[in-house]
Amino acid sequence: MLILLAVLLAAVPEKGEGTITAFGGLRTIFPANNGYIGEQGATHSQLQFGGLGSFGYQYDDELHFKIEIGYLLDRYRIPGGDLSVKSIPILLGLDTALWRGQAFTLYGGGGIGYSLNTGTRGGISNEANSTAGYVALGFRLRLGGPLALVIEDRWTLASAQVDAANSKETLNVGGNLVAVGLMVHFLQADEHPQVPHGD
Repeated sequence: MLILLAVLLAAVPEKGEGTITAFGGLRTIFPANNGYIGEQGATHSQLQFGGLGSFGYQYDDELHFKIEIGYLLDRYRIPGGDLSVKSIPILLGLDTALWRGQAFTLYGGGGIGYSLNTGTRGGISNEANSTAGYVALGFRLRLGGPLALVIEDRWTLASAQVDAANSKETLNVGGNLVAVGLMVHFLQADEHPQVPHGD
């Protein structure tokens, strides 16, 4: 029972802990792909869905290393056939604490990696992969136990020619993502005080 109590009072995350974070939210394509939209006579909603999974390690009190995999959707409504864009960013990231309290952390971070992009229009798919990089500002709030609420605003730079059969325009497949999610962290016994067992 005392061990359970110790886990419930643990901060999120601590030195030497692994983390898993899943979050999703709304993405704004900025700068907008106005050249492509005008060329194709397309309409485009500025708000699109984006989600991310992050696997991290809190190296010390300041540095949090991460491997992240995302799933980003985008759609352009075009009279000759809609364009659907799916992007899967695979990123190596790092964040550092800017301000820490007892139950929260304000952090800044960034990363670089690869974006796997597929554009589908009229039943024809086109793969156009590209490099990707991002910067982020986020907030983690302890909820109790190994859970924390995560709110993050990130801007990703990535572009690709995802509709090569119909246009020479290169589209922004990154943009600004505002996401909310949950982090789970894993306690390492050698990093925390031992709690004696009760009878």
